[in-house]
Amino acid sequence: MVLPLSEVQFATLYSLHQDIQPPELTLTSDICTIGRSTTCDVIFTGQRIVSRLHAKIEREGPRYVLRDANSANGTFVNERRIFEPHLLQDEDVIGLGGPQAMLRFSDPDPTDVVAGGLYYNGRSLKFFLGQHHLDLTPGEFRLLHHLYQHLGDVCTRQSCAEAVWSRPYDPGPDDEGLDRMISNIRHKLRQLDPKIEPTQMIKTRRGLGYELALETLF
Repeated sequence: MVLPLSEVQFATLYSLHQDIQPPELTLTSDICTIGRSTTCDVIFTGQRIVSRLHAKIEREGPRYVLRDANSANGTFVNERRIFEPHLLQDEDVIGLGGPQAMLRFSDPDPTDVVAGGLYYNGRSLKFFLGQHHLDLTPGEFRLLHHLYQHLGDVCTRQSCAEAVWSRPYDPGPDDEGLDRMISNIRHKLRQLDPKIEPTQMIKTRRGLGYELALETLF
């Protein structure tokens, strides 16, 4: 059933800097453009590190996806540079041209994506398997979060490495590090629930990368 527009709860983008207009913007359009250009929906003035068209937020059903628009200095979420589309979570902070928070994303009806018992809570920034918190190292968290944002898709080793280390991909050592992290995450999942098969949850695609292959419920 399609809800009437008056009943749809849209997310809001809040400015955290005086050089950004408007101070807040309800994301009712399918695409929200961000940059220095006066044609953008969110306009940065006096910020030379921000490109004319720097980033876009696209609405996909009940979710919002942030994409860098080939900017010169990059787009950041929660102080980490993004290299691929980022599924925005409630209270994510966005930086343009650097990690400094310039925008805050607020979702009035945040939805935790549940996948085969594994889900990510965007408010606590933690993964859970059932009712149990999945204790991850920072690198393991960034890797699983990257796979989670591309649920059902194969993520290349390069994209995984860039998500984990925020630098260009170095095939030899990075491949070893990624394999080790994947093994550790699978081990921790099995420790929380011995009945699951972690290699079917996080699949290795030989010569390609990894896939978080779980049913997603919204």
